[in-house]
This record gives sequence, C-alpha cells and structure tokens, in this order.
Amino acid sequence: MALFANLIAYPPLAQVSVVSPSRKEFNFTVVLESSHSLPDQPWEVSIWYDNASYSGQKTTPWQALELSLVHASPFLLTGDDGSRPVRRYTYSGNLASPFASHDKVYKGRRVPFTVRYRIDQHSQWQWVYHNFGIADGELILQPPIDPNFLSSSPVDLKDGWWSRKLTSEAPGARLYAMESTEPIHSPPPGSGQDAQAERRVLGRVLSVSRWFALVRIWTPWLAPRHGNNKLQLSEPAILISFLRSDDDGEIVIEARNDSGTDRKFKVLAASAWRFEVALAAVMYEMRKLVRISAAHQGLIEKIPTHVRADSLPSEPDLVMVSSHSSLVASSPQNNAHSTWLESWYDALAFCTWNSLGQDLNQDKIINALQSLADNDIHVGSLIIDDNWQSLSGKQGDNQFGRGWQDFEANPDGFPNGLKAATSLIREKFPSVKDISVWHALLGYWGGIDPNGKIGQQYKTREVRTFKSAQHMTPEQQAAGSQPLPTSQLIGSLTAVDPADIGRLYNDFYQFLSASGVTGVKTDAQFMLDELASTLERREFTSTYLSAWTHAHLVHLSGKAISCMSCIPQILYGSLLPTATPRIILRNSDDFFPDIAESHAWHVFANSHNALFTQHLNVLPDWDMFQTRHPYSGFHAAARALSGGPIYITDEPGKHDVDLIHQITALNPRGQTVILRPSCVGKAIGVYDKYDEKGVLKIGAYDGRANTGAGFLGVFNLDAKEISFLLPITKFPGVNVQGEEALETRSQTTSQSESWVHSSGVSRHGSEHENIGRLGLLNLNNGAEGGELGDKSEEEEEEWTERRWIFRSHQSGKITRPITPRATIEPGMLLRGRLPVRGYDVWSALVVQEVKVKGKGSEKEEDEDTIELAVLGLLGKMVGAAAVIENRVESRGRKIRCHVQLKALGTLGIWLRRVKVDDVDGDEQDRWDKDEMMVLLHGQPVPADKVTVSKNADGGDDGFVIQIDVQAAWKEMDLSPGWSNEVGVEVFIS
Repeated sequence: MALFANLIAYPPLAQVSVVSPSRKEFNFTVVLESSHSLPDQPWEVSIWYDNASYSGQKTTPWQALELSLVHASPFLLTGDDGSRPVRRYTYSGNLASPFASHDKVYKGRRVPFTVRYRIDQHSQWQWVYHNFGIADGELILQPPIDPNFLSSSPVDLKDGWWSRKLTSEAPGARLYAMESTEPIHSPPPGSGQDAQAERRVLGRVLSVSRWFALVRIWTPWLAPRHGNNKLQLSEPAILISFLRSDDDGEIVIEARNDSGTDRKFKVLAASAWRFEVALAAVMYEMRKLVRISAAHQGLIEKIPTHVRADSLPSEPDLVMVSSHSSLVASSPQNNAHSTWLESWYDALAFCTWNSLGQDLNQDKIINALQSLADNDIHVGSLIIDDNWQSLSGKQGDNQFGRGWQDFEANPDGFPNGLKAATSLIREKFPSVKDISVWHALLGYWGGIDPNGKIGQQYKTREVRTFKSAQHMTPEQQAAGSQPLPTSQLIGSLTAVDPADIGRLYNDFYQFLSASGVTGVKTDAQFMLDELASTLERREFTSTYLSAWTHAHLVHLSGKAISCMSCIPQILYGSLLPTATPRIILRNSDDFFPDIAESHAWHVFANSHNALFTQHLNVLPDWDMFQTRHPYSGFHAAARALSGGPIYITDEPGKHDVDLIHQITALNPRGQTVILRPSCVGKAIGVYDKYDEKGVLKIGAYDGRANTGAGFLGVFNLDAKEISFLLPITKFPGVNVQGEEALETRSQTTSQSESWVHSSGVSRHGSEHENIGRLGLLNLNNGAEGGELGDKSEEEEEEWTERRWIFRSHQSGKITRPITPRATIEPGMLLRGRLPVRGYDVWSALVVQEVKVKGKGSEKEEDEDTIELAVLGLLGKMVGAAAVIENRVESRGRKIRCHVQLKALGTLGIWLRRVKVDDVDGDEQDRWDKDEMMVLLHGQPVPADKVTVSKNADGGDDGFVIQIDVQAAWKEMDLSPGWSNEVGVEVFIS
C-alpha cells in the first residue's frame, strides 16, 4: 500500500504542535496522493488519537476521528505537480475543544495521534507508521485560563531557594525571580585567590513535553539543543525553555563570582502561552537589572558622555561622535559629526577569509575584487580578515604562538603599507566605500609580542589562561570545529595592561582611520573569559570592552563587528543595554564550505540563536558564504531573511551572479545593497528538533503593521525530498481576524501581534517579538532597544478582517486572498515540496481594498471592489523589503497606487476586480496597460517598461502589473537628488 499512497498531515506527524488557548474546535487535514497506476478509489482516512488524554477522563484510550473528503485543498506554493502524475485527495475533520465549559478551570492536554487510511470500507486499515515509518504527532492543547496563574514559582524548587513574583513588561507573561539562600563565595581583593565555579540544584519543571536550550558549545559560541520530557544537557546553558504538557531532569545552576564580595545565585523565569512572550519577559527584566548594575555603570563611566550616542528608537543608526576626543574627555567636542550606520549594514560585503585563505596579501585582494567586478558584482564593503597584521613568527606557524608587533600591515603582503593598499583598492574599485580589518581583542591569537614595537611602547602584562574544555558534538565535528591542543589553551600570553589599553586602542584606531580603514572585525573576545586569574578577569573585562567601544565610536563611527564574543560577560554586560549604537554580532560558529554536513546545521543554529540575540543591541551576522556551492542558495536565502549584513567569500572566478542578484539590488545612487527585513529572522517552531529532519521555518517581518510584509523561509533539513503543509498563521504579521481575533487577543498576546509591534519601529531599534511556555535565564553567567508598542484604536479597527495573498520566490505562484481564522481549515494551508538542499522564501502581503465605480455601469450606486497588493521587487528573495511605504486610493473609476522604494528593480503589483455589475464575464476583470499611467519621480515611464499578465499559476483570477523601474530609471536618466528613495505612482482606469 505504501507504493500507492503518500500522506501529508496538518498538524504534522512526528512533531509537537501547540494549539493556542481556545474553546473552539480544531481541525485535522490530510492530503493523500495515490499513483495513477491505481484506479480512482473511495479512500477513507481517519485520525487515531488518545481520547483519554484528550478528554482528561479515564475513557476509551484511543478512538478515531473520521475525516471527510473536501473540495478545498491546500494551495501548492512550492513544487511542481506536473512532474508527479498522481491523484490527490484532501480530507478534513474537526475535533471539538475539550474546554467547553466557561465555569471550569482546565489543565492543559497532551494528545498523541496518528493517521490511518484504506482504499475503501472493505479493506484493512493501513497505518502511516507501519508503511512509512512516521512517528506519532503530538498536540499540546492550551486551556483558555492558565491553571497555574496563582503559583509562586514555575519551578519545583529544592531547599535553599526562594521565589517571588515580579511585574512583567511583556503582556501575558508571569515573571519570577529566584534566589539562593546561601551566597556564592568570592575571594576578597588582594587575597591572591581565584574564584571557583559553584553549583546548586535549582529544581525541576514538571510536566515537560519538550525543552529547548541555548548552550555554550565552547567558550565563544552558542548553539541550540532540544529534548523531550527529561532535561539532559552536557553543556552549560544560558537559556532554557520548557514546553509543558500540564520528570526527573533537574536544573543545576552554575556560577562563578568574580566581584570580590559574596553574592547569591539569581535566576529569572517567566511563564506564558508562547515562547517569545516568556523570553521577552526575562530579557526585559534582565536589561533593567544590568542597567543598574555596578559592572555596567563602571563600563559606561569609562565611555565619555558625548560618544555614548544612545540608540533612541527613532534613529538608532545615526551616530553622533567626535573625531578627535581623548579617552578621558568629559565634555562634547565642537567637531562632532554624524554618520548613518544603515549604509554600512546594507552594503553587500566581500570577506577574504574562505576565499583567499590565511596567506593574505594585497595582490590577492585586488585580484579577487577584480574577479567580482568582471562579473558585474560591485561590493560596497570589504573585510580584510586575519593575517594582514605584522606578527611574530612566520606564515604557517601556530596562530596561538604568534604575537602582534606593529600597527602597520605586514610588509611581505602589503609592501607599501595599509594606507597605500586601501587607496589603491578605492581607486580601482570606486564602489567600495567601507574597508574593515580584522584583529583580536587582545591583539592577536597569541596576544602581544613583548619584543615588538607595540610591546615596547605600551605597558604590558603576562596573563595566565584557562584550559578551555570544548564541548564537542556530532554537529560541531561535522562543521569542522576541532578541540585545540592543550598547549594552545593553557599557559600564558602577553597582553597590554588595562591601565594602558585605552591609549592603545585610541592610537590604533586613529592609525586605522588615517590609513583609510572605516571599520573593524574584532575577534577572539572570548579570551576575556579564559583569563585564569580572578583579578585579571575583573580588571580586564570592562576596561577592554570600554576602550574598544570608545575607540570604534570615536574613530570609526561605530562600524564594528563583535566576533567570538558569546560569553555572558559581553552578552549580558555590554550588548544587552542600549547605551551605545548597536553593532554587528557574529551569531554562530563559522561557515565551513568543505564540510557537507555542516551547512543545514549552520542555518538551523543561527535561526535558533537569533531567538536570543534579537533582544540584544546588535544586528546578527550569520557569517559569510560562497555563492557557487551546492548549498549556496540555501545559505543565501537564510542570509536574506536574517535581517543582518550579508558577506560573500567567493574564490576568484567562482561566482553565481544570478544568486547574488536575488539577494541584492541597486539603489538610486548605483550602489549594490541588500534588502534587509526590519525585524530579524529567527526560527519558527522553537521545539522542532534538528534530528527530526523536517522543514526548518525562519520568519522575518518588514515594514509597518498595516502595510508591511511577512516572510517565511522553508528549508529541507532531510537527505530526501520532503512534502509539508503549513498554515498561513505561521507567517509573522498574519493575524487571526474578526470576532475570533478579539477572543484570542483577550486570552494571550499572539505570536503575529508581537511581530507587528516590533515592525512599528520599522528598521530602527532592537527587535523584540513575542511566542513560549517557560523561559529560564541564569543571571549569574552575565555581568536597550525598543519596547513592545500598542496599536491605536484606529489601527485596531483598520486591522479587522484583513486578508493576505502569499507568494513563492521560487515558483512565483500567488494564492487567492485568504482570511486567517482561529480554526485552521484546508483553505488556510499552504503546501510545499522541497528537494534535497531545497529551500524557498514565501511572502505574506496585505490585500488593500478600494471601491470604484462599476466598470461599464452608468449607475452611480454601482461599485466594484478592487483588491490590490504590492509585491515589491520581483526576482528578489525578500523583494517586499524594498518597499518603504505604499498607499492606495480611488476616485470615480480611477485608482492611484503610490509606492516608495529603497532600491531599483522590477516592481510587481497584484490586483483583481471582485464585484462587477452588468459586464460580460469575459470582460469583467480585464486590465489593459493602455488604461494605465505609470510615473517615476513624477515623469511618465515608457510603455515598454510596463507589462500586465494573468496570474496563471495562482489560485485566483488576479493580474500582476510589472514595472521595470531599473530600466526606466536608466533610460529616463533620472537622479535621486537628496533622497535615496524612488517614488512610483500607478494610475489605473
């Protein structure tokens, strides 16, 4: 039977699905495909579920929900049915909510289920597990009222702990602070003793269904871990989240106290219906605590007031700094200037690391840029990675045995010096506006060469370093991360004394600026956590970070990349508050082009790490990638969704120009820019495990609440083709509509609402979105962006009964307009099929309605409804992110659509006529470009640059207007003037 049938279910099998709090029934949908070699048959399909778990009573353990054959089918957005000659049937059925009574408080339910099917009523039932090896699915039914809302702690605490409730700044979450009764000992200053890590058993979370954690795979990097009902971790975690169904894995808190005075263990926890609500609650509270901490105050005091440049929600990417202030300056300088960081974030960058290797020199860089230019790839930013510096030893020596000698570039690779090299690069390649250089926070991997120029001019100190226990996993081994030999990680190195580090960084960055360098990638910041001495960790950490921050703000306008810095002292100490402009943070371990097993894991890890780093005052950097590679499109789609910068590291002559064009566009000034969503991309489906080899879902959002676009990237993690169903409510920004929405919002802050809140800040400020069940944050492992906003009454009213269309980047297919409802039905599901290494980016676009006088009608009261959606730039993975704003209005029989773009390309606009009176059916929805006028910056666009086509592959009778804005811009010889934006107006009769 397996040879003749294939099934796709929603909710999916072999995964956990959370059903939001509701008293309404919920739906099961199964799509069954049978071979054409089998005659058309009266198939029967049913859901076999645990009725005892569902009802909460000791009744019949398992029973069947018979599904009915329905006409409405999930729309195929990705994949080609033409290549698969099959018969396809859709079966659907609803199960009533077990929480019917309004007078009772219910516990949540954990309901396993599977699918069975047969050819007809006379045949034997077939089971998907037996025929396909697919495990049972599991539903977590959340009750309308949380039965634990009065509990004093979400954790079953061990003796030695106490808990108290706090006021949560995240609506819908309950926040708790837990503290040990006994302190952690810290050796007093001057004792000569070093602090040791101490452990205390906190307790356990009861009724766990699944858990998710972010762990320290080794000192500088984070990675996700998942599990089922028992918490089992071999690495230290900075964040743990539990999906409770309603038990033995105990939480052990480990901390080291370097403060010099005894302190108690402190843990923050929050519970909420959705993961991101709970996470937001603990992160907001953590930011408040860090802001008033002595460690943070000490760090900030070392940065002069006039260079702190607080990131206000209105303009966080505008840096106001002085170019010639000293470290001890305490008053604003008269020569302050402003710099927009957005131009740096949005420029396509080229990095030398994987492309040119460690034997780096000026000629190789020139040749690599020339190869890009020869292929019409004009990068705006260059990162000169490791091995440009003047170092002790020779090329090929162990990196940890080499020390930094001089500010100037090494004479073998850069014979005329760094300034001559940057000048030559800009002369040959005018598109390169920013040039950044790599260096380690302590100078180099081996610190400072005490016999070099730097070692002689600045006060130095020999410091001891820890033996770092690197926690190796199969994924890390596949990614090429290997434990470093013990001799490289224990012993001593020479570092600049904290008393002189401010002077060194000021002098060094002043030299870089004078040499034409505009940014830095500062690596190996984790070394601060590997200093063996408590005294040195205390003296070095805040002093080094303050000196580095001060120097890059003063001399490089805040253009800095923080790398290998995922240590608690930095994550919670300097990156969580918003006292300085946000910087770029490397979000995960490296890109390893030659390790096939690493690529899907790299994207998976980055998307889960972003759940945490979205709350920091940073833009996440998902690392460089190569555009001609078996996984190049997979990586490119992930970077396009990330919301951070995009770096390519192509070997000379090995470029995929078409792929680069899919993730970039030309702005009106002719610069190549990326189309970066304003809210960072992150995993959707927090508790989906990597080893389940399903579909990784990455969501992002761009724009304002009413007109923005939601993006959903889908990535095949399996080693075979995969088919799947997803509801439209998985898209960020797509909200349940109507009366159902009011009921849902009164119970909980929904996932989609949280994305919309953050989108209201557009691409400014830290991105805070909301989902979660229980989030735990360890305060002891550590040392501000925009808050969630509320929609106005007008916005709430306007939002009601909105509809969306959904478009695939790969296929170009567009659905009919769909209204999301609380009860998911087959028509609200999207179907996809991805090959091995397959991916796609889906866009959710708001449909706007206007009334016009009926076509062909002379009656004043006759009106047609026109539906219109702005698709953005076609051919771009996140083309809707190019839209800054759009407005639609009507007058008589005319429609005016105004679109403001940040880049050039082919603009797509979808439209259709819904209601037409007194018009022949063949004429009722015909759109002729001769009845349209398109203006670009107020001037008519040539007619050959506009086409109108039927949405032939779509699920509706709509049309798509395509306007080649880039070609028209060039032919019309337009200039941007003072603005970087492009205004397009379309008048339709």
